Amino acid sequence: MNPLRLLGAVLLRTVACLVVVGVVVLAIEHSDSDDALGAGLLAFLVLVTLAFAWALVDGVRRGFVPSLLVWVLTSAAAGVGIPLVLSLGSDESVAVDDVVFFGLLLLVPAAVGFVIGGAVHGTRRASEPAA
Repeated sequence: MNPLRLLGAVLLRTVACLVVVGVVVLAIEHSDSDDALGAGLLAFLVLVTLAFAWALVDGVRRGFVPSLLVWVLTSAAAGVGIPLVLSLGSDESVAVDDVVFFGLLLLVPAAVGFVIGGAVHGTRRASEPAA
């Protein structure tokens, strides 16, 4: 995989995750509800669904190994970026535990997605007639 294309894919996915988190945080701040647990679960659901669906599409289109590389790098970058976005609206600092948590929060559902997508990619490739 071309390094510039890899970097572009990682940046696109990272920025998309950060924008989604930012939108959810803004929606929560402007909400009249005091239910912090429900808001946190909604943000969790949105991130997990985004990572799974996008990694599934990547796995089907690119295969297992390129998708693995893209999502490991994306999870690392977003794992650092998400706590920074969350700390912009508060006085709390970013902890190492937060970075690891958010990195794994993206990587685990993405891994399920690109494993399934990679299997579909391999099946589709095997069923194509040889020229």
